[in-house]
Amino acid sequence: MLLNKLYTLVSFGFSEEKDKISAKILLNREHPVFGGHFPGNPILPGVCTVQIIRELLEKAVGKELVLHKAASIKYLGFISPVKTAEILFDFLFKQTDTGSFFCIASVSAGGNVLCSFKGEYI
Repeated sequence: MLLNKLYTLVSFGFSEEKDKISAKILLNREHPVFGGHFPGNPILPGVCTVQIIRELLEKAVGKELVLHKAASIKYLGFISPVKTAEILFDFLFKQTDTGSFFCIASVSAGGNVLCSFKGEYI
């Protein structure tokens, strides 16, 4: 985990088809990243959300990956470690003929989608 104690993995599982993942994390509200983003009103930086997606996908496929292409990243709300410390990540992924992985992810908390992502990893 590159984000050094930013979160704890609470649950992680595959669908029956093995191409869907559901993971739940708990944010560490004491992590230094929240001290500067933003003091008094902490939110998870978007780049950290993208990194968590990568780390969870790496866990699913069992190897290190590099984001090759981000086709779409939409932030629809703020991820606050105070208001929504428990975050749900839902993935659909498939390996392409070239060996890369195409991923569609949804990040939500409290029933609200806060980020949607489409990208390719190599």
